[in-house]
Amino acid sequence: MFVVGREQQQVFAHRCVLACRCQAFRGMLGQAPVGSQDSSSSVPPQGPFILGNVQPEVFLAVIEFLYTNSVTLNSHIALEVLTSSVEYGLQDLCKLCVKFIKDTLSVEQVCEALQVRVTLEGSPRVKNNL
Repeated sequence: MFVVGREQQQVFAHRCVLACRCQAFRGMLGQAPVGSQDSSSSVPPQGPFILGNVQPEVFLAVIEFLYTNSVTLNSHIALEVLTSSVEYGLQDLCKLCVKFIKDTLSVEQVCEALQVRVTLEGSPRVKNNL
């Protein structure tokens, strides 16, 4: 279980799905990689995991992607989902966000999109996706 955002919304997800699909969650959830020698002896930490700096709608989009390999985006969350995709090392989600942003970018969002790009450009996880 995750407790997300200032609203402290509870989000439930399967530990095995998150750990299999995302290295960052694998580390957060304390699971050793499949086939490793410590996988049977390590005891993963129990939740809830507190994520106070992420909007619930953004976190739910990341979870949706991890479960379905697709995501439902809107202009209100796309840039934040992009930021989360970089944080969690989810390159395919990053590409989906960039495509959505390119296809729907409006004059009102240009400054915010530019600021996100500048911020993420220095990230070692961002290659040529932006």
